[in-house]
Amino acid sequence: MLQLQRRKQDLERLNIRVLIITFDAKWLAERYAADSKLPWPLLLDPERKLYQGYGMTQATWWELLKPSAIWKYLVLIFRGILPGIPGADVQQLGGDVLIDPSGKIRYLYRSLGPHDRPKIDALLAVVAQEEAD
Repeated sequence: MLQLQRRKQDLERLNIRVLIITFDAKWLAERYAADSKLPWPLLLDPERKLYQGYGMTQATWWELLKPSAIWKYLVLIFRGILPGIPGADVQQLGGDVLIDPSGKIRYLYRSLGPHDRPKIDALLAVVAQEEAD
């Protein structure tokens, strides 16, 4: 999320509307939004209908606890970024979806692990290509 927030001006320049969706309890979502100073709307999907609809799966315990995942958590902690309170299901993976104004999916990225996110430049490139077409 931090990468996305750092590119907020680029997103605004390209007229990209960002929505964050979580399945966690409302109180936990509100705390996350406040703690991370989230500049975008945070929507709740407690039944995970969007997650299921976009084919976002669950991580195995090995994917969550393998050495490379633990290393990423340690790097964040050393940078002063403490992990938040775990949500209702730490195994649920997320993703990123770009939907154009007509409702067509232009980009769908399903995370393969808890730290797997697309590069922001890849998302911006999709939008830039759409504008060029």
